[in-house]
Amino acid sequence: MNKSGLVIRLAIVIIFTAVIVGLITTQIFYRFTFLNEQVLGQQSIHQLSNTVSKTASIASYLGDEELAREVVNGLISNDVITSAAIKTDTLVVKSDNFPDADASIDTLEFALYSPFQKDRRVGLLIVEANDDYLRVKANNISATNTFFVGIEALIITIISILVTYYVITRPILNIGKALHSISPGTSERIAKPLSHQKSEIGQLADDVNELLAKAEQQLLKEKSLRSEVEVLESRFRMLFENATSAIALVEPKGDLLLYNETFETLIQKLQLPLKKNYGNYLQDLFIMKKELHEQIQIAFENNESAMAELELISPQDEKIWMQVVVTPLVTDDFQENYQITLHDISKRKYQISLLDKKANFDSLTNLFNRHAAEQHLRQLMANREPFALIMMDLNDFKPINDIFGHDAGDELLIHVSSQLLKSVRKADILARWGGDEFVLILPKASREDVINVCAKSAAKLSKPHNLSQHDKSVFVTASMGVSFYPDDQVELLELIRSADKAMYQAKKQKTINNELYLSFTSDKANLVSGKK
Repeated sequence: MNKSGLVIRLAIVIIFTAVIVGLITTQIFYRFTFLNEQVLGQQSIHQLSNTVSKTASIASYLGDEELAREVVNGLISNDVITSAAIKTDTLVVKSDNFPDADASIDTLEFALYSPFQKDRRVGLLIVEANDDYLRVKANNISATNTFFVGIEALIITIISILVTYYVITRPILNIGKALHSISPGTSERIAKPLSHQKSEIGQLADDVNELLAKAEQQLLKEKSLRSEVEVLESRFRMLFENATSAIALVEPKGDLLLYNETFETLIQKLQLPLKKNYGNYLQDLFIMKKELHEQIQIAFENNESAMAELELISPQDEKIWMQVVVTPLVTDDFQENYQITLHDISKRKYQISLLDKKANFDSLTNLFNRHAAEQHLRQLMANREPFALIMMDLNDFKPINDIFGHDAGDELLIHVSSQLLKSVRKADILARWGGDEFVLILPKASREDVINVCAKSAAKLSKPHNLSQHDKSVFVTASMGVSFYPDDQVELLELIRSADKAMYQAKKQKTINNELYLSFTSDKANLVSGKK
């Protein structure tokens, strides 16, 4: 049996309480009985004295010693009296053991009155109580009564323990045992004790059953939720592992916590070792690390997910572009991590570049086309940046194109483009305006800068070019017209018209192939001619 069990502890408490209460009760009862027996002894003495007082009064009145002796002997024959004496003015009769007058012993004295005159005192009856007898008797009676009280207390204690066990403890223990045998989440319930259908123990059983019912519902609900979570987790893992985009979960310091197979494949494609850390936000994978950090910080300051389009570091000639999405995640223990998703946008970037090239570049010469040139002109004018606009038209191109065919003409245009590219400065913009017309845009160029570029261009063009399919050398010259922004014009169309007019003016003035045909809008004569 468990020493700390409810039955043992309850029995100990009852026994301890019964012992304490029994000791106190028996002591009080013993004392009360002892005193009560002494009082009863004194009362017995008084009753005996009252009984013999009439006879003693007659003996004292008559002075009859023999009668007085009979009274004294009758008194001492009782156990409660040790000695007795009758004293009158003429007579003293006492028992043999009556103490001397010098002895200090407590005695009881009763006055004796004349049988004929009630107020006349004729003698004195002296009685010595048998204190030892009274004390022993009181002790015996008290001890006996105390013993029976103790027995009664013991019986009451045993009965109390049994009643408590069968009425309270055992039903509670049975409820506890039944509760231990019940599996949580099942329909099993505790049986209510028959003798406690409406008592507190019955209510306890009902409350426990209600808790079991709620626990069953909660466990069933949790089981259902757990199944749903497992299904969702399985689906999420399937999506995560089979995602076409690389996904990684990283710590703020850059340590990888989790990544999918696509991320691992990407690392292999970049010919990098798979390691634990690629820097903050995987920055070591990107060419433009600074731009990555700037865009992430701006997005996080606005409580948004960061998104950027950046190029990866690739050992191959192929460019790999990624749309980077960085989402901050906070765990239950308030640890911040980052989910980084990399969407491959290389094909889209390539398609955009093709569209951009088609929209802004000439397909034959790979120079900027007219649309792109106009865009550059508008941008320079929006920035109020001065520049020189040179309109260039090839001289004698049409006869070559007619004689040798369009393929030869295309070859010559490609040759002209390459020579012009060798003539312009690094900041200059060269574009094919259309047909055999070209445009040069020279930012922050002076008149002297323009003349130098045009002279260099004319020198490059004047060198013969051998047509590959015809084994024939040809060369061309170019007429050039120049307008300055904002000195000549401030409107784009007017600026183009002015340069175009100057170019046609130079074309009218051409004489021989080795001359520089150049005309400035600001020139009154509209012609400047010089040797190479």
